[in-house]
Amino acid sequence: MTTYLRHPLTIVWAVLTAVTVASWLTARDGGQVHHVSATITVVVLLIAAVKTQLVIWHFMEVRHAPTWLKITTHGWLIAVFALLLGFYFAAL
Repeated sequence: MTTYLRHPLTIVWAVLTAVTVASWLTARDGGQVHHVSATITVVVLLIAAVKTQLVIWHFMEVRHAPTWLKITTHGWLIAVFALLLGFYFAAL
């Protein structure tokens, strides 16, 4: 049983679960005042980007992929994060 607890995928899964709870708590606290907060939005999007990177890196096995695929996935993640932030701040 302890072998499963020490497995890297189990640790990453636990981190993803903790980060999901943290982003939910962050968004929930910001939502109580019923107005949009730029800081909370940026924090939640940044947490989502970190979670996406962990899933790509560990569960999709990109950490063992060729360099071009690593660069492509990093670039895609940065582009999507930048677009989401751009759309958000353009709408304010």
